[in-house]
Amino acid sequence: LALKGVSLDVRFGEVVAVVGGNGSGKSTLLSLLPRFMDPGEGRILIDGVDIRELRTRDLRSQIGLVTQETLLFNDSIFENIRYGDVCATREMVLDAASQAQAIGFINQLPDGFDTIVGDKGGKLSGGQRQRIALARAILRNPSILILDEATSAVDSQSEEVIHTVLKEFVKNRTAFIISHVLNRTFLDLVTRIVVMDQGRILATGTHEELIKSCSAYRALNQSQLQVRDAA
Repeated sequence: LALKGVSLDVRFGEVVAVVGGNGSGKSTLLSLLPRFMDPGEGRILIDGVDIRELRTRDLRSQIGLVTQETLLFNDSIFENIRYGDVCATREMVLDAASQAQAIGFINQLPDGFDTIVGDKGGKLSGGQRQRIALARAILRNPSILILDEATSAVDSQSEEVIHTVLKEFVKNRTAFIISHVLNRTFLDLVTRIVVMDQGRILATGTHEELIKSCSAYRALNQSQLQVRDAA
C-alpha cells in the first residue's frame, strides 16, 4: 500500500507542510484531494462532504496545483496563464501576473505577454516558469492550493520571490506545501508540519516541536544542512 492508516484533519485557512523522503507517500496523499486517484479504503471529506459525491469538474475548480515539473504549453505567456481560467479577461490575466511578480520579466521580453514560451516553457528559466504557474493558480482563485516540490528547481532569488507571493496569496485559503524537507524560507508561512515515512504519518507539529520530538524530522533537516554545506 502507498498509504497505510493515514488520518489527517486540516482546518480552513491552515498552511500545512507535508515532508518526507522519496516514496514516503506525501505526493500520493495530496493527489487524493483532486481525485487523481481514490483511496481503496476510507474517505476524503471537504466540509464534511465525501469528494466522490461531487462532480470532478466542480471539485477541481476549487483546487490550484503548482508542481516541480511546471506544465507550460508551446503558446503565449498570456494563454499559459489564462489556462487557469479560460473565461478570464485580459485585465484579470495581467492582474494575476502582477500578483505573481511575473509582470516585470514579462514586460522585458520583446513580445511581452505574446511571447511564445516553447515546448514545456523551454524558453524561460525555472524561476520564470514557476511564476507563470503561480500566476495561473492565482487566476484560478482556488480555495485549496497544493505546491508539490514547487521551489526545488529554482534559484534562491526566485525562491524569495515565490515566498513573497505566497505570503499574500495563502491568506483566507487552505494550502499544502509538499517537500522532502521544508525550506527554512517558508517556515513563517506554515501553521503545521506533517512528517511522513513509508506511507504513514509519523508526527505533526511546528518546526520547533518536531525538532525536539521527531528523530525522522531531525534527520531530514540535518540532510538538508549537509547538502547546503556541500553546495
